[in-house]
Amino acid sequence: MKFDLKTLPGLPGVYLMKDSSGDVIYVGKAKSLDKRVRQYFQSNKNLSPKTVTLVRHIDDIEYIVTDSEIDALVFEANLIKKYRPRYNVRLKDDKRYPYVKVTVNSLFPRIFITRKRLMDGALYFGPYTNVKALRTTLDLISRIFMLRQCKKNIEPGKIRPCLNYHIKRCMAPCKEGIDNEQYRRRVMEAVRFLKGDTLEILKELEKKMHSLAEEQDYESAAEVRDQIESVKCLAEQQIATSGTDDRDVLAVVSDEKAIYIQVFYVRHGNMVGKADFTLLGAEVSESIEESMAQFVKQYYQDSPIPPEILVQYELPEKELIVRWLCQHSGRDVKVHVPQRGEKKKLIEMAARNAGMTMRIAQIKPEPSESAIAALEELQKVLSLDSLPLYIEGFDISNISGTNAVGSMVCFDNGRPVNNKYRQHNIKTVKGIDDFAMMAEVVHRRYSRLLKNKEPMPDLILIDGGPGQVGAARSSLETLDLDIPLIGLAKRFEHIITTKKGPDEVIILPHESAALKLLMHIRDEAHRFAVTSHRRRRSASLTHSELDSIPGVGPSRKRVLLEHFESIEKVRSASVEDLTVLDGISKQLAKRILEHLNK
Repeated sequence: MKFDLKTLPGLPGVYLMKDSSGDVIYVGKAKSLDKRVRQYFQSNKNLSPKTVTLVRHIDDIEYIVTDSEIDALVFEANLIKKYRPRYNVRLKDDKRYPYVKVTVNSLFPRIFITRKRLMDGALYFGPYTNVKALRTTLDLISRIFMLRQCKKNIEPGKIRPCLNYHIKRCMAPCKEGIDNEQYRRRVMEAVRFLKGDTLEILKELEKKMHSLAEEQDYESAAEVRDQIESVKCLAEQQIATSGTDDRDVLAVVSDEKAIYIQVFYVRHGNMVGKADFTLLGAEVSESIEESMAQFVKQYYQDSPIPPEILVQYELPEKELIVRWLCQHSGRDVKVHVPQRGEKKKLIEMAARNAGMTMRIAQIKPEPSESAIAALEELQKVLSLDSLPLYIEGFDISNISGTNAVGSMVCFDNGRPVNNKYRQHNIKTVKGIDDFAMMAEVVHRRYSRLLKNKEPMPDLILIDGGPGQVGAARSSLETLDLDIPLIGLAKRFEHIITTKKGPDEVIILPHESAALKLLMHIRDEAHRFAVTSHRRRRSASLTHSELDSIPGVGPSRKRVLLEHFESIEKVRSASVEDLTVLDGISKQLAKRILEHLNK
């Protein structure tokens, strides 16, 4: 190991353990870095098998000193979210319930709904169990605080204000209708409101209303009066309140693959919703109690903290966690294990729900015998190190280079996984160049997986011949990835591979189970690409320069674009070229060309 343990200080902080590739594989916190880290390197007989496995992969250690143990606890949770280390228990977000995101780290922040919590410096509120009420809430916020909803890069004075400005839903920072300081004050008022602090906002609005009335600015005073009514209405709809009968109920079950957490949200004494979460990397956790503690630390980093949290098991370092929860929420927070009564029944009900979530995860379809046979044959034919259980297939669809779309389909255990299909609109390639388009799509797909530290497929299938395969291979090489990659040429159903040599061709009999599986994946990628391309082309047909030409309706526009494929080709055509089409007279042809060539 590169690191010298003698350099460790006896101070609170976090430590990051790295493997020989420099990847962070474990993050921990300590009251004393010196004492905690040295415990990993004592005799193996004093360590659990899980810890022995971790230590075997440690090549280097990095540490960060903090001011207190609470700071170390917060920093540990943040670093686990950032690096997603292999040997840490990691919270997999529940995507069913939305959050409210406030981009306070941008010049002119936005407030919008998202289903992902990222470590990006933004503020998050939620999860919210009533999506309809949440959308109503954000609609009222836009009317009260008049914050921007567009995704534009704001350059004051250089962008035309949109409709929201004209209907008084936005202060138009793009038009310099409000400076950054004033705009940010409105954002922070909205943040205070999302935190449940409505009394101060109501007092300020009432004070402002009376002041405007005294100045005889009755129109503005009436606007503020309406805002007051909206705030009161919104306060009544808020679900995530913090009353004395508000609590979260946490229960947990586990199997050899993961730990499943069930959360019940109780507000004003009533259960208003529930959510289930999964903890991954649980194989190195010493106990289910420690996993529960990790969940509490990671989940409440950016979720509302109620006055009471009921847990199924006593948490290790409970006092430290409670101190952090109180500090983070700004109020007293109780964390305890109920022993009897209604609270005990809530824990038991949450545990039953967690058990159902686990059983649903366990009954995920296993590969059929025919699928296993096909995958085993494929492994043998391609000389793969393991069964290609997870395969991703790619195809490109376009007409003369226009509206080009790349598709990516996924097959797990020989079956399509539709919710993982992805469409990529080609951005960097102009004209007809299928090879460059394939290179772009493959690069975008796997650079994203690398960035998010997501697992790579066991095999990549390209719809095409040596050119497409070579383009895809070059993209993988630029990303320093070595994933088995093959192509399937349509004409003779030959498999193109570069594993053993450049453009090696493998020919399988037509009754081969492996070939039939590859053809299924290839055809599904082609179908999805064509469908995505048609959808995009239809969208382009609905909006073009032809819309403003008198006499050119939807039918004639479709005829023109389907024949010439683009506006540029229509513009360069002659009157005679246009009149050969049905419904295009000589007079209309002249009008079209005059309009397009102005």
